Amino acid sequence: MGTADLHIHSIYSYDATTTVRAILKQSVDVGLNVIAITDHDEVRGSLEAQELAPKYGIEVIPGAEISTKDGHLVALFIKTLPPAGMSLIDTLLYIGKQGGIAIAPHPFNHLPHSLSMEAVLGALNNPRAKGALKGIETHNMSTQNFDKIAQKLSIYLPLAKIASSDAHIYWAVGAGRTKFPGETALDLRIALENNTTVPIPYEEEFSAKAVISWVRRITMRRLGGYASDARSASTPINTQPMSSSMIQRIKKKRDGG
Repeated sequence: MGTADLHIHSIYSYDATTTVRAILKQSVDVGLNVIAITDHDEVRGSLEAQELAPKYGIEVIPGAEISTKDGHLVALFIKTLPPAGMSLIDTLLYIGKQGGIAIAPHPFNHLPHSLSMEAVLGALNNPRAKGALKGIETHNMSTQNFDKIAQKLSIYLPLAKIASSDAHIYWAVGAGRTKFPGETALDLRIALENNTTVPIPYEEEFSAKAVISWVRRITMRRLGGYASDARSASTPINTQPMSSSMIQRIKKKRDGG
């Protein structure tokens, strides 16, 4: 059996502090076989991870967390980034047309940007959209206090059950993970399509220490360009400064240069 974390954010997301290299290193350190970097309406971090992945001995699925008109949606196995702001159904059709699949992240709660039950059922009642929507997060480390409804209702839905970290800081990578038959990205896709995944949730409370650590890092990033790098990936709560040249390269990429 393999394990995957399909909802991870890198510094290509405005609210995350982890470099792609740090995510890859941490993923290997915690024993994951497959990951997906799913930045907010951004695919560059995912593509960078795919390019670097062979050096780390891990597989990376191209993905992104898309802002649909109805809430966030995790797109996987995509070739091009779906435009933000479309309806859930139109976004699913866009993903499906390019051979991708999707997961409903942290659904059925009152948190901002979460899909409602009505939106998900509407997609499942659309024959074409249903073909792309394959999974539902029943456990999300970052929203664990709001996941009970999704856990209860998921048994009535024809969707693979997923546990994810929704990591915005490197030590959280793999804290929520999904077990699947096999070890490869293709094996994982088959498991998602056949509803044979097993969610392995984060077993601890999302502590005040974790929140303080994230706030500290995101503040440092916004003030001075700091982020966790590969050297710091095994030493939680220990921010290392990046060189000025690295900061400029990241800013250039982030700004589309």
